[in-house]
Amino acid sequence: MIETPMMSTLLSIPLFQGLTMDELLRLLEQVRPDFLHFADSDCIARQGERHSRLLYSLQGSVVREHAVQGGRLRLTETMAEGHFIELTSLFGRDTSLRAGYRAKGDVTLLAFDKEYMFSVFGHFSIVQLNLLNLFCAQSQAALDRLNAPMRGDGLLPLFYRFVANLCETPWGEKMLDVTRVELARLMGCNRRRLSDRVAGWEARGLISIAYGRIVIPDMQRLLHESLLKP
Repeated sequence: MIETPMMSTLLSIPLFQGLTMDELLRLLEQVRPDFLHFADSDCIARQGERHSRLLYSLQGSVVREHAVQGGRLRLTETMAEGHFIELTSLFGRDTSLRAGYRAKGDVTLLAFDKEYMFSVFGHFSIVQLNLLNLFCAQSQAALDRLNAPMRGDGLLPLFYRFVANLCETPWGEKMLDVTRVELARLMGCNRRRLSDRVAGWEARGLISIAYGRIVIPDMQRLLHESLLKP
């Protein structure tokens, strides 16, 4: 039997919200979760691996690293505890992970094989509804980023949309490892013009620049500025 404090923790996560203690006990009689523990910098999952388990961060932060264009661009972001890892990659035509994940500090993940979504979770209507809401929320968030209205046709709104479409979460610090030449190519804009604008964005505190790296301290501020200025 899982200890009582952990049972209370399980009841608080979005997957099981709305269940009674008795219902959760009945569910756990049919399937026991795995509690996966990782130390700082340990690899949790690699980009491109088959996504076969429902993973939820119970404790600690998870670093997400999304490489595109054969590794010529890499976006890094940190997700706090209370986050499901790539729900939308569990099913569909491609079930490989879009990014790689590693621990930041000590991390504990709750893991269920996705087969239990059919063999066990399907017998609990509240869990089915919770799963549907979770899948829809992630899909809607992706569409919101893709279709976010931007005023003006300048490079800042284009830059925000480009970065947002690589992210899992639209807030917090993001880090891009990419050259300005490659960034201009990927954004489809003039390199010289982009370099001039990047210097201006750094002067306004929207980004910081190092060799081959651009750090965005606050994506929400970048969004706000994108709505106001080109």
